[in-house]
Amino acid sequence: MNESEPAMIELAARVYRGEVVEALHFATVAVLDKKGNLIYYLGNPDEDFMTRSVVKPFQAMPLILSGAADHFGFSPKQVAVTCASHIGTDEHREVVLSNLKLAGNRPEDLQCGTHLPIYMTMHNLYPTGGEERDPLRHNCSGKHSGFLALARYLGEDIALYLDPESRTQQMVKKAVAEMCEYPPENIKVGIDGCSAPVFAVPIKNLALGFKKLASGEGRTPEYAATAQRIREAMTAHPVMVSGEGRLDYDIKRSFPGNAVCKIGAEAIEGIGFADPPLGICVKILDGNQRALGPVCVEVFKQLGIIKNIDDYPLLKRYINPEILNYRKLVTGNIVCDFKLRKA
Repeated sequence: MNESEPAMIELAARVYRGEVVEALHFATVAVLDKKGNLIYYLGNPDEDFMTRSVVKPFQAMPLILSGAADHFGFSPKQVAVTCASHIGTDEHREVVLSNLKLAGNRPEDLQCGTHLPIYMTMHNLYPTGGEERDPLRHNCSGKHSGFLALARYLGEDIALYLDPESRTQQMVKKAVAEMCEYPPENIKVGIDGCSAPVFAVPIKNLALGFKKLASGEGRTPEYAATAQRIREAMTAHPVMVSGEGRLDYDIKRSFPGNAVCKIGAEAIEGIGFADPPLGICVKILDGNQRALGPVCVEVFKQLGIIKNIDDYPLLKRYINPEILNYRKLVTGNIVCDFKLRKA
């Protein structure tokens, strides 16, 4: 694509109630090859969107690049949770707490806020022990434990660890810009749901970042080594990065050791494959998560990554998924309806 071409909004999925189309989901997709060239797309891959939690693996890089992770003795499991949008289980809570303790920080230092843990939402569980008020169970608490460790290592005031002008967050922004190969001065900054700075980056640049992450690549030896270390942590401990029953976990388990991926709020997903080397980013334009899994799996099918869905039982449920009402009656389904364009 070139700058003279108009931005395109393209259909990705139809939502049926019975035999009637009830809703439509539009999407932008970018697929990059091993050289970082755009090879397939849908919509406008040059358009930038807020990355939300997609860039957590890149936001965790300064923890390693600075030497803080080694100084405090973070294990691969503990590094993995700094890249996470976890579901707030007891195990997630314990690992985040261990990160805080290693760096001399406390749960009350977390500025991510609180919410009902995702695992409770998934299983319709009612909090009986104050789980909804526990910041350690917030899905972003792992990322924040990494930020706090970095701030502590740098000697900054940890109360200001989310300040966009702090050295901590300037290093984070630089890492995102470096991995996505996008000028930091062009990155628009907002406030994420967890109160951390969040960045807007073009979809194709996010895909580039995930291609590099999956292959352990960087423009400097330091970034390459850090990408490799984070990739190994994420692939060795996929449950730390997400949790059972979630799209990220299902993708990583379906392509063990080969795929790295990270979901973000408002239906955005970054995916990288080491073999064949590919970077993929999918954004559902209306922000509805229900279409994200089906569109991602359809992209895998069209790229030939999935030839027979029966070989991928964890991903099979994303093919034309049924929609249920409150009585668990099937009311319709989601059907993908797009063809990737060749760049």
